[in-house]
Amino acid sequence: MKIRIFLATLFFSAVIFPSCSSSDEKEKDEFTEQEEKKEDVYREVSHLKIIKPEENYVIGDQIDIELIKPDSVQVDSLLLFTGVNLQKKLMGNEIKTLISTDDWHTGTNQVKAVAYLSNGHKEFHYQNLILYSDIEPEKLSCRIEKTYKHVGNAYTQGLFYEEGYLYEGTGKRGSSSLRKILPEEGELVESLSLPNQYFGEGITSFEDKIIQLTWTSRTGFVYDKYKFKLINKVRYPTQGWGLTTDGEKLIMSDGTATIYFLDPEFFTELGRLDIYDNNGPIKNLNELEFFNGKVYANVWQESYLISFDPETGKVLQKIDCSNLVPEEFKNHRDKVLNGIAYDKEGDRIFLTGKRWPKIYQVKFVK
Repeated sequence: MKIRIFLATLFFSAVIFPSCSSSDEKEKDEFTEQEEKKEDVYREVSHLKIIKPEENYVIGDQIDIELIKPDSVQVDSLLLFTGVNLQKKLMGNEIKTLISTDDWHTGTNQVKAVAYLSNGHKEFHYQNLILYSDIEPEKLSCRIEKTYKHVGNAYTQGLFYEEGYLYEGTGKRGSSSLRKILPEEGELVESLSLPNQYFGEGITSFEDKIIQLTWTSRTGFVYDKYKFKLINKVRYPTQGWGLTTDGEKLIMSDGTATIYFLDPEFFTELGRLDIYDNNGPIKNLNELEFFNGKVYANVWQESYLISFDPETGKVLQKIDCSNLVPEEFKNHRDKVLNGIAYDKEGDRIFLTGKRWPKIYQVKFVK
């Protein structure tokens, strides 16, 4: 597929006039009138425009770019960027080219054109393009390997496994908590309650800390993992849903199709990515877990997981977990699948849900 982008340039002039006689004033008026007419011409064609095709953009499409401008404006060169990456440098006045989207990510990609004019002026033009994934997700299902007691039938919002323990973040205002569990024994080892005004959400471990999100309060809690006590709070500008880490940065969801990459120490945003499959964005992304190079995600109120590539945003797998849902919760809108943990040493995957009586150890199979 080819997508044609039309770029047009805008030329500005600044003239300084000395004090003048009446004849100078007449000459000045004529000159000003001519310049205003020129500016009107430039203003009419000054835009960056994409003529969209009827079908969706897909990673791998070729984008056809052409510079459209008044004959009186000469262009020395044009730089084309996607994000911060230089795609092409084009020289000369007549500019028409193709750029590939093979290395673009799903969702919103910004194209920036920087035009250098022969009169010394420089122009910037921007346009957003939305790209779908070029692959269909692999279809998998869950095979139950073992079951464990879900201590207290907790309202699970976040889950991870480390050094023999499952750590669980629970929700609901007035009953949100951070919990440490021995899964084999079904034993609650330690528990911390959040203040009543907070609705607990996703959790993850980073170095010697545990970080727990809250839903709408835009506040995260940082705990000493070994002393199991609160040591700090952090702030973020979105809702908090799911949280995981790739070992270098935090990865957070906010209930949309967008994933945020955060600095683990200061919680500042390092980047963001829209998650798409071949049919469009995957909204309601919730609990997250990173392992084997992929991010696995619950989709709120759905009985399946997805995995996606954290570099490209492409959905790689769709995993049917409907066989795990307790019979009494099959049509329940609240007691849904939520909670993913991975034991790296034992190569074990744990799944559960909100208020579910069991935690499942599973394998993803074709």
